[in-house]
Amino acid sequence: MAALGEDIRDAVLAVLPGLPKEKLLSLLKKLTSIGVESQSDLQFVKEEDLPNDITPIQCRKLLSAWHIEDQTGFVTLTPVETTGMPLHNSTVDSSFLSSSSSNVQSLTRTKCSSAVVDLSDWPENFKVPWDRMPSGIKTAVAEERRPSAKDRREMIRIIVNEMRLAELNPSKSQCLTVAKMIVKEHPGSFADVLRDGTRIGSGYGSVLTQLKTRIEHLNRGCHFSRLRNQKRVSNSLERDMTRGPADQYGCVRWQPDFPPGESEESLKEKQKELQDLYSNEGPSGSERGYTNELMKTTYCLQRKSINTCPAPSIAELKNDWPYLFTPKELYTHFKLLTDISILDKMEQAIQEKGKLIIQFFNHKQAGTDAGEIQRILMMFDDNDTASFAPCVILLLITHFREKTDALILQVDRLATAADVERTASLPGTPRLIVLGDDLTGAQWMLSIEGQVVVPPHPNFVAGIAALFASYYNFNLLYQEQASCTLEFIQRCFIGINPTIGKKGGKVSAKKSNTVNPHVCTLLKCLMDFEWLSV
Repeated sequence: MAALGEDIRDAVLAVLPGLPKEKLLSLLKKLTSIGVESQSDLQFVKEEDLPNDITPIQCRKLLSAWHIEDQTGFVTLTPVETTGMPLHNSTVDSSFLSSSSSNVQSLTRTKCSSAVVDLSDWPENFKVPWDRMPSGIKTAVAEERRPSAKDRREMIRIIVNEMRLAELNPSKSQCLTVAKMIVKEHPGSFADVLRDGTRIGSGYGSVLTQLKTRIEHLNRGCHFSRLRNQKRVSNSLERDMTRGPADQYGCVRWQPDFPPGESEESLKEKQKELQDLYSNEGPSGSERGYTNELMKTTYCLQRKSINTCPAPSIAELKNDWPYLFTPKELYTHFKLLTDISILDKMEQAIQEKGKLIIQFFNHKQAGTDAGEIQRILMMFDDNDTASFAPCVILLLITHFREKTDALILQVDRLATAADVERTASLPGTPRLIVLGDDLTGAQWMLSIEGQVVVPPHPNFVAGIAALFASYYNFNLLYQEQASCTLEFIQRCFIGINPTIGKKGGKVSAKKSNTVNPHVCTLLKCLMDFEWLSV
């Protein structure tokens, strides 16, 4: 019986060589319970006979292989050794071997080999040819340091050439499997991690982007590359005006329950108290500790209002929750929503990562945006820490070839909120409105859905923090015209790296690579510059 168990076990592994041990044991136990006694019985197995922890695709692979019969009625599973794929031994029914001629055996093996070999499994069995890598890669891997950009490009060429032996145009999901493998084997050399330990996205986004870019370059003009081109959404303005769906993108308290001892009626009484307080004291009432405690207590009711479907307008939310549109409560709401103190995080990022960004662009000389980059760098004093924030934000906007007014609008220094609403043609998506020409010392206001919702306040960094917090607090989508800059701030400055994507004005849970490729490229360049310049 033990030999029989090994026989069936090998028949399973011949089709699913990477099946985890727990699932394998569960599958073998299930097959035994339904009466499978030999390999020949496998042809009678149906999908409903298999355990629930086997995925539908794995079920279909097994059934596809097991239901192929030879001329004698036996199922023969003979694995084929292919480049980069391990060979698993499988046992063939001994009575069949003794009674069949060599020709029948050869025919059977040939027929059933095609059933066992599944090209979709090649990424899991792919072997990175480290022995063929340039000396710079070998040295970097041995010393657990980042290789040079030149050596890394050569490594990508070698790996892609090896991948294309299995499939000429590997999909993004297949590239993802290989990228994970590379980073898992040598995280010190290839993981997307800044020197301070900040992980960018999944940690393997830059490797994935390089693999897919190289494949697309080699397949330019091929018919199968054109089949994967996605249609662009034409009406970007309409999409920018759309409120976001109710997702939990990077949030930890999307819709919490009522606090202990509180009901909806008691919380609405506190909401009315907040409205009365605002009527009497205005925005300055947000500095009172009592106001802050009331806002924290009613947070769940605020989320219920924001998450209502269809989404309420910003004007309605401002009328219901006026203190939610003060900088202090914007930051507090973001903290409760994400567990991140956004103002502290932004100030720290500007001081630390901002210096790296300015040094990188000072070092960078090439590119179509080099002239504009140098003009921005000359506008700000390197020794003035107050100029870091506007310089960094403008550098990012310019690098991503986005327009400044997609995030920041500059108006007259003496303009009031009413003046701005009347003359500036405010867009629907959030804008930081800077009063005057000097970004370093000017006051700012915040507009959403065509109206000024936050009155003038000082400190440019605080303004950027309030601008970014508004997207999360009110379920707003990144506008396409500034999606790269916003995602860079999200991932590099704030440190939100969820498993689903929210970029280009779109939320998607189906993307394997959640980092915008332009953002990923800049992050890789910054990581290489930081690691290799020390």
